[in-house]
Amino acid sequence: MKKVLVLVFITTCAVMSYQGKILQQLSGKGIINLELAGKSTGAEIISLWNNTRYGDQTLLNVAEQNTHLDFLFILVYVLLIMTLSNAQMQREKTGWLNELLRLNLFLAFVIGSFDVVENIRLLHSFHHPANPAEFWQTDFIAWPKFIIAGWVLLVYLFSVIKPYLVKT
Repeated sequence: MKKVLVLVFITTCAVMSYQGKILQQLSGKGIINLELAGKSTGAEIISLWNNTRYGDQTLLNVAEQNTHLDFLFILVYVLLIMTLSNAQMQREKTGWLNELLRLNLFLAFVIGSFDVVENIRLLHSFHHPANPAEFWQTDFIAWPKFIIAGWVLLVYLFSVIKPYLVKT
């Protein structure tokens, strides 16, 4: 299961990265810029993407495809965090660190939930590119999501490298 999750994770990362590079190269703005943007800046980014052609579509179409793919990515990274944290819990002998790894299971769900709400808000905004009043900003969701994800990653990495740092 873990190998399949890692393979799907890497594949979706590669595709989303490619799409992100298209957005970044042709407009100077990527998905993360939009996720962390305030109302006026976000509306400007969507307008820019809507008015910038990429082949027979617009950059807004690329951003929408990226956001749809992100739903799969969310499922995969939540399951991967839960799987890896649970496996590490089985090896972790330090009580407080084991509890933090257990907390990672819940936090993975929280991060994924934030990301789903964020994507729904982005898709709404994508469907109203000519109306800045209909831009639903996501920065108040994205910042906590990234902070919690950073915490989860730090706890996991600390637990993995701790045995190499503390020689008994």
